[in-house]
Amino acid sequence: VETERGMVSMRLPSAESVDQVTRHVSSALSKVCPGPGCLIRRGNADTPEGPRDTSPNSETSTSTTHSVCGGFSETYAALCDYNGLHCREEVQWDVDTIYHAEDNREFNLLDFSHLESRDLALMVAALAYNQWFTKLYCKDLRLGSEVLEQVLHTLSKSGSLEELVLDNAGLKTDFVQKLAGVFGENGSCVLHALTLSHNPIEDKGFFSLSQQLLCFPTGLTKLCLAKTAISPRGLQALGQTFGANPAFASSLRYLDLSKNPGLLATDEANALYSFLAQPNALVHLDLSGTDCVIDLLLGALLHGCCSHLTYLNLARNSCSHRKGRESPPAFKQFFSSAYTLSHVNLSATKLPLEALRALLQGLSLNSHLSDLHLDLSSCELRSAGAQALQEQLGAVTCVGSLDLSDNGFDSDLLTLVPALGKNKSLKHLFLGKNFNVKAKTLEEILHKLVQLIQEEDCSLQSLSVADSRLKLRTSILI
Repeated sequence: VETERGMVSMRLPSAESVDQVTRHVSSALSKVCPGPGCLIRRGNADTPEGPRDTSPNSETSTSTTHSVCGGFSETYAALCDYNGLHCREEVQWDVDTIYHAEDNREFNLLDFSHLESRDLALMVAALAYNQWFTKLYCKDLRLGSEVLEQVLHTLSKSGSLEELVLDNAGLKTDFVQKLAGVFGENGSCVLHALTLSHNPIEDKGFFSLSQQLLCFPTGLTKLCLAKTAISPRGLQALGQTFGANPAFASSLRYLDLSKNPGLLATDEANALYSFLAQPNALVHLDLSGTDCVIDLLLGALLHGCCSHLTYLNLARNSCSHRKGRESPPAFKQFFSSAYTLSHVNLSATKLPLEALRALLQGLSLNSHLSDLHLDLSSCELRSAGAQALQEQLGAVTCVGSLDLSDNGFDSDLLTLVPALGKNKSLKHLFLGKNFNVKAKTLEEILHKLVQLIQEEDCSLQSLSVADSRLKLRTSILI
């Protein structure tokens, strides 16, 4: 018998005795390492690498089928014993009681963040032999090298782990390079959702990851790489992978590349734009803070995923056209044709007046949307923007939540507030940081808001004037 700690030799009197010992050993192993694979390889002296015995006996089947949460506690206890560490009963209790009662398939390391790194490492190691858990989650918890080593080991063995979330976990480039190698080693890997956001992965990690994703037969459904220090060259490799592996066009539904400044500012972004312009399955796209050109992106999305996109975050980006030019056609076309949108964030985009008008025109033509959340905060709309909203918002019936905070409206609120009240589709309105006016004007604006709220047919359910320094005049609203 070959084990990690050495070779054990024994001679049994008959083949029947061999079968009996094998069944007992297999049964014992299956209790601590449940899984579909065969744990014992059988052969003879002439054919040591002979065929595997994959026929489970009744004892093995019973022990693995009825174990709580796939036998996690048994595996964890065995690994603790093997490594000479104390088995934490509270870990077993949480899994066997809470996780099991909630039918929770997500193993959350934050539930055990109070324990030492070596304890976390053994928990992760136990997942390599577990078929119950399909997701490993960790956010805002720096993982030590021994834990990350077991994450790699688990991914190299697991045939049931579908999603990995390591958000702000202290990962480095070398980990992602090793992760890419693990994907290539595990032929039974079923991972389809990957989150590595808020880790300084840099381009080396992305090159390795992009190369391996080329070989993913089913692609990924979710990929989150926010604030990972990726450069345009790294993005180019990723975009080329999306285009070269046809599976991504039908599988990728959730993509987050936000908080990577300059990422889409150069020609290297063309590979991603090309992918987005082709028919794809995206429903959630976050490119906020990437220096993408909004109107060019909308032009690509118009051809790629316009009909089923539900979430779009383009905050802290800009438009290509300048003041005085004609309104960008992509704005009107996209927002009149996007039939499933529920959330649009254009915050801090310095939205030009022409783009704002085109946006409102497009939404006014879209009869398929309802209860859309539209964030236009910090867009420096000022008086011209307030005028455009007064003129066009009345025809927009699909916006249920509108954020106009921090736009320098100030005294223009005297006429804008009544205009907003005429839109009976609005349920939630945000007007904070727009009250930089003299005391008398401020009181007039607040009375306009009170009048709006007190109207019998007022549709508003919530009104926010946060961070407006109203001081004692807040009592007018209250």
